[in-house]
Amino acid sequence: MPKKLKPPQGNKKKNARSKLRSGSVKSKITPLRKIKATGKSSKPKPGKKPKIAAAKMPKAAPRPPVRVPSRQFAGAVAALEVGIKLMYSEDYAKAVRAFNKVIAEYGEEPEIQASAKARIHACEMKLHERSRAVYRTADDHYNVAVAMLNSGELDAAITHLQSGLKLAPKADHILYAMAAANALKGNRDQALSFLKQAIQHRPENRFQALQDNDFAVLAEEQAFKDLVATPDK
Repeated sequence: MPKKLKPPQGNKKKNARSKLRSGSVKSKITPLRKIKATGKSSKPKPGKKPKIAAAKMPKAAPRPPVRVPSRQFAGAVAALEVGIKLMYSEDYAKAVRAFNKVIAEYGEEPEIQASAKARIHACEMKLHERSRAVYRTADDHYNVAVAMLNSGELDAAITHLQSGLKLAPKADHILYAMAAANALKGNRDQALSFLKQAIQHRPENRFQALQDNDFAVLAEEQAFKDLVATPDK
């Protein structure tokens, strides 16, 4: 038999290339394996529902205890409103007296008392501002004197009334205020003297004095009764 001829060496590479092209030779390159993640997968496993954490509801704030008004609460509020009205009408001295009355009579109402004390401070500031003002007329002195009378500053009130009388000696309202100031101080004779002059210049002052608590210390005095008595026609 004739011997088979070996293909020349130079054709081996060529034949290999042709086999690769034709796909007869399997590639030795193996696909890369997928690397599994070390952590837990975020996807839920099939057949199991993901657990949803229940939202925590904020705790409700505790309710403050309900304050039961005392029996005197309505009276304390009414008394405080009296002082507030006087304050808004700029009668600061009377307002101070009203607020002091609230503090003295309604000790069981701390909130009302705190409000009254704050307003007393505001009124006193206004009174001090007035005391630094310049007084040019008799009525300027009179207005300040009335405010001081209401706040219990009797000596200072009398000083202003005396200054007012120097400017207007026959002013019946200033004479009446002088009588009231002296009555509050316990100066019986001075009070009756100024009240008599006030009634002489304006007879209607006798009716006002009869109802005025400033003359309570003279109510039983016969001389006072004679002054305020209605004259016989």
